[in-house]
Amino acid sequence: MRASLSAGEAGRIDFGGVVGFQRLGPIVCRIALGPPLSVEIAECSLCSGGALGSAHAARSEGRSVLLILTAQRVALLALDRDLAQLQAGSRTAFFNAIAVTHEPVWPPAPFEPGSLDWAAKNLAHDPQGEGWYGWAILANEGERAPPRLVGIAALIGRPDDVGDVELAFGLLPEFRGRGFGAETVRTLVAWGFENGARRVVVHLDAEDAGAAHTLTKSGFADTGEQEYPGVARWALSAAG
Repeated sequence: MRASLSAGEAGRIDFGGVVGFQRLGPIVCRIALGPPLSVEIAECSLCSGGALGSAHAARSEGRSVLLILTAQRVALLALDRDLAQLQAGSRTAFFNAIAVTHEPVWPPAPFEPGSLDWAAKNLAHDPQGEGWYGWAILANEGERAPPRLVGIAALIGRPDDVGDVELAFGLLPEFRGRGFGAETVRTLVAWGFENGARRVVVHLDAEDAGAAHTLTKSGFADTGEQEYPGVARWALSAAG
């Protein structure tokens, strides 16, 4: 990371050619995907490689933190309370806030506008829940400016009592079938396991061969259960 902004400053952050986000006063944790199904903190202007919990300590001191996961082809930005409210209220304001190309259709299927309201409401009630209610997926295209949004993903709430959490993702049509979905799934599964989830569950249309292929590449297996007609249940459990 070449620069960070102190509280009260505004500008563009250079993530070493990954992506840049324009926010007021952020302190940025950049987290890179390590070996399969593991996450390590690569750089952090706040905690210098310390625990993820340092982000919560920063919030208690009134500082703003952006959580970003970077992989080879995608960068994932966890929605915080403010970004979730922007996305639910004004698509244009949301695109401007994260300094990306404006997309004519948002959110991509299978997400609907109501899902954006859901994320905003949950983060309003759980403001330290970044990562559990929504992620913006961006193409990791080096120096391209502004970056392109690839899609949106969500771990649908914190893990339940047995450690299960549900994952959903949707890509804009031009990014489907190109490996972006598989990389997004692997990255979010790794983050979920690192943060207390024991199993990640995905529900999808039983006839969606493309999504099924993505999940298979990411280590998921069809459980054979159908909670709803025509909806398959896939799952991946943490090692050990």
